[in-house]
Amino acid sequence: MSVLLPTDPAPSDATPSFLDWGGTLRPIFGGTLQKLRRMGDRFALSVNMPPMLSAETGMTWVARLIAARGEGAVMPWPQPGFDTGAPGAPKVAGGGQAGSLLTIDGFTAGYTVREGQFFSFVHGGRRYLHVAAETRTATDGRIDGLAIRPMMRVSPASGAICEFAQPMIEGLLMGDEQSWSLSTARTTGLSFGLQETR
Repeated sequence: MSVLLPTDPAPSDATPSFLDWGGTLRPIFGGTLQKLRRMGDRFALSVNMPPMLSAETGMTWVARLIAARGEGAVMPWPQPGFDTGAPGAPKVAGGGQAGSLLTIDGFTAGYTVREGQFFSFVHGGRRYLHVAAETRTATDGRIDGLAIRPMMRVSPASGAICEFAQPMIEGLLMGDEQSWSLSTARTTGLSFGLQETR
């Protein structure tokens, strides 16, 4: 089970990435380029933490990151300056959904999902991060066929929780080591990268 990383303090800065697992076919004789889309596009996040007092929060962060090396990590996806409002208790409406359209119900009446707003859904105990590709307002608490990116990598079960209030990224820490700095001011500094595995 993935390790939940602390939320305090928050990262001082973060660099989100979209990882495209498709490709571009480039003909050798100057023909038309073709975009090859495949399931598997996903997100990654590189994080720099502010200096933390070692005895207060630094030790906890280091311990959680070491545990996450083997088990994976979960942390909030940053959306600085964006107020998600009160989305209600959104969940996947109906099983067997696939592709780039997702029907969701359980929203607060009149809730608007904005283009560029991130959310995650939980399937099989794992979170999958997505972004809304259009602005839509819930009618009677439901949005039919919300356009999302990337296309779904799994078909979520009916009733799967959708995390709009606080989207989360879940995956493995990037690289083969975790290092941190210790200073004479008794602070700990660290940075890390997290990438969705599926």
